[in-house]
Amino acid sequence: MPRSSTLTTALVLALASAPAWSAELFVSTSGNDSSADGSSARPYRTIGRAISASRAGDTVTVLNGTYNECVRLRHRLTLRSPSGQRAHIACSTSTANSVGIQVDPGASGSRIANLEISGGYYYGIMLQTDWYQGGPTSATGASNVVMEDLLVRDSGRDGIKITPKSNGAIIRRVEIRNTGRRDDSNADGIDNVNADGMVVEDSYIHDTATTGLYFKGGARNVVIQRNRIENTGDAGILAGFDTSPEYFDLRVNPDYYEAIDGIVRNNVVRNTRYAGIGLYASKNTVVANNTIVNAASGAHSAIYFGVTYQDWEPQAKRPANVNPKVVNNLIIQSNNRCVEIRYSNDLGGLSGLSGSPGTDWNGYGNGCVFRDGRPTTSFSQGNLSQWRSALNVDANSKQAAYSVTSDGHLPAGSPAIDAGTVLAEVTDDIDGQPRSAPYDIGADEAGSAPPPPPPPPPPPPSSRRSTGAQPLAPPAASRSSAPAASAAAPRTAAPSAATSDDVPAAPASAPATAATVRIVPPAVGLWSRLRAWFERAAGREERLRHD
Repeated sequence: MPRSSTLTTALVLALASAPAWSAELFVSTSGNDSSADGSSARPYRTIGRAISASRAGDTVTVLNGTYNECVRLRHRLTLRSPSGQRAHIACSTSTANSVGIQVDPGASGSRIANLEISGGYYYGIMLQTDWYQGGPTSATGASNVVMEDLLVRDSGRDGIKITPKSNGAIIRRVEIRNTGRRDDSNADGIDNVNADGMVVEDSYIHDTATTGLYFKGGARNVVIQRNRIENTGDAGILAGFDTSPEYFDLRVNPDYYEAIDGIVRNNVVRNTRYAGIGLYASKNTVVANNTIVNAASGAHSAIYFGVTYQDWEPQAKRPANVNPKVVNNLIIQSNNRCVEIRYSNDLGGLSGLSGSPGTDWNGYGNGCVFRDGRPTTSFSQGNLSQWRSALNVDANSKQAAYSVTSDGHLPAGSPAIDAGTVLAEVTDDIDGQPRSAPYDIGADEAGSAPPPPPPPPPPPPSSRRSTGAQPLAPPAASRSSAPAASAAAPRTAAPSAATSDDVPAAPASAPATAATVRIVPPAVGLWSRLRAWFERAAGREERLRHD
């Protein structure tokens, strides 16, 4: 081969394998969509304009200000404000079928950070899906999306909606409040339907029209940790609930379990209308080291084993909860409703639990009442001693006059200190501080050493072209010295019906063409650009999906 041909071939191979430089596009309320180029000196005026000019892997940096638009990500992006700023994306609840930020399956791997999102006809943020029951196994949702350091408020319905197969969502350091501004009948903080591997951590969810958060429809391996959830119109945290049969993946979940292998740990749940932490048709759920204060003001109990109806459809199996592990939880109830197992005579008999509730090493406030509605047990209602004897559970649990501060921390000398047991599933507390044996009961490990401070944030990029998005440094964990808690009045929103939420969502993007949505690394720049172009060019009839 001639030397020139060899050099040409080598050059082509080198260019093909060289990293593609990601762009950082800027948006400012003083920018211009028609004459700007998206640089820091000449920013765009709208987020939509910057997104249309972007390629997969780019960063759209939105400067302080209010942007009256609804945003849609069709390819992988980082959408953020700079460190120290928080731009406001305001999507009107009167804009039909709108979502504050919609992430399509083609935008899997995106990151949304340091923003305020308000409104949306349906949701503040939605991860959309191309999956449907009986469809191709290659169909998926917007997966591996990171949402962090956000304020999501005043949404038309749910704050954050996670649709089927939108796996691997991470929600951290997010405040969600005032959901259901347009429709408060089914407006949760976070609603995950059949999406695996979701992590919700270090977040504050409050004043929701209905439930704080739940994962249902067969969602697997979900972790809910170190959150504060309070003042909810319905429940606090639900592992499972009541999903329409069409949203279950029967290839992997033929028994219609609502939640599988989930972990709920180190959360403070306060002032709920219904269950503090509820389990519905769940399998192998761990509920550990949570603090529940004044839950179930309207009905149910602090820890609740509920029944699911799954739209009363004949093909649904409506299983009971099986193999729960409920350990090291602290329950302080002014209404004394602490643990309940429900049974219904509907549909030939529905039980909230098969077997043992798996409760032990818990701390119950004085006067706690326990209920078991199952006709197969001799115990129906009683105190801790009677419950323990009848069900052979809670052998190491204690009753005392427990109290916590307004943010769920233990006061000095609390009987919850060193009253728990070591758990492999729990290694830290609600502040991220390490636990030491014997564990304290509840979300707080009193007197533990604070974690090391986070590293300083990296310097901002010096030009429009950069090597990618700069991560925002998380805030240092801090321990509050808030005053002792009082029995704050629960939210008085009208209760919603305990049914699945069959409501249309915003339209999905073009369907994925690979077995799973492939996250293209920065090194494959040409393919990223071609794929992004085809995603924008590919049209299909938009459909309304509902859950």
